[in-house]
Amino acid sequence: MVRKNGVKEKRPSFFKVILPRYSTERLMIPPQFLKHLGKDLCSKATLSLNMSSQCSWNVKVTKTKKDVYFKDGWQEFLNNNSVDEGDFLVFTYEGKMHFSIAVFDRSCCGRVDFPNETFKESIVAMTTKRPCGRPRKDNSDNTAKESAISFKSKFPHYKSTIKKTYCVYSIPTTFYREHLAAGKYEFAFLKISGGNKWYKVKLVPSIRTAFMSKGWAAFARDNQIKVGHVCIFELVKENKMVVHNLTFSGNDQVQAINSI
Repeated sequence: MVRKNGVKEKRPSFFKVILPRYSTERLMIPPQFLKHLGKDLCSKATLSLNMSSQCSWNVKVTKTKKDVYFKDGWQEFLNNNSVDEGDFLVFTYEGKMHFSIAVFDRSCCGRVDFPNETFKESIVAMTTKRPCGRPRKDNSDNTAKESAISFKSKFPHYKSTIKKTYCVYSIPTTFYREHLAAGKYEFAFLKISGGNKWYKVKLVPSIRTAFMSKGWAAFARDNQIKVGHVCIFELVKENKMVVHNLTFSGNDQVQAINSI
């Protein structure tokens, strides 16, 4: 609610239940709601969680003859925030194509635990600024890829390149379903290869997989895991994983670790 001339004014809102395919690939704005957009309606919209103003998502707005949809960027919003099938979303229009969203799960309670609560911390942990100028040339990518190919282990494992888009880190769907989903673990425990400390990391289930949320940023920061690094995640016991960072940025040195 906002105040206008001392009187509380309620902003327009609508709700949607997340259904498989129907609302995961794109989301239709109710036709009756379009009157509230008026001249604001354009090809882009901004989405944010009503629990936090630190993160926002830009989505493409597409039109057909009758309907208007959130499309490109919508799936990223769902994945980044671990919105699951059956979740109930309330969209409040803040003006200028900005929507704040409240998420309620199947318990009918509002969610307060989102992976992106750690986005700000994660970005600091996993990104580094480079001075403007000609890109530095090195063979880090090739060396890391070769190390990943030659990696052998008796334990289940997978290779992953850390991407800025998913600062909270998404576990590959196939690996999660085959090795972790059945245990319904709330947490995973991570240790860098050669290290002694285990980090407790919260697992937040999503539509297809799970995200490493609270605790992931601290693990990445302490072990100098950055965007673009190639890592191997090795499941050594139930929900315990040893992480092999095949790319090290310190002094432009690259190392391959092939065993614990």
